[in-house]
Amino acid sequence: MLIDIYVCACYSSYTMLTKRTNILFEEETWNTLRELSKRRSLSIGNLIRNAVQHTYSKDLEIEQRKRAIELIERHRVFQKNIDYKELINAGRKY
Repeated sequence: MLIDIYVCACYSSYTMLTKRTNILFEEETWNTLRELSKRRSLSIGNLIRNAVQHTYSKDLEIEQRKRAIELIERHRVFQKNIDYKELINAGRKY
């Protein structure tokens, strides 16, 4: 079964869809998508766009967080024998 789907990197219901792709599905997968789209009152295209957005935006967010943590850990400087009283008093000046 061949369907045409419009895709956009940042999909929302108000986003203009400007990219197009063709996807081939096995009959069983197509029937599942058709049934889900009826239950949720969505087009199959919307169903697939939502699934792509949900799946890959989370992966991207997790990857970005991991990179941020790595950068923080690389630049973290540990000092031994810190005089905490001096540090507190220095903070009180401001």
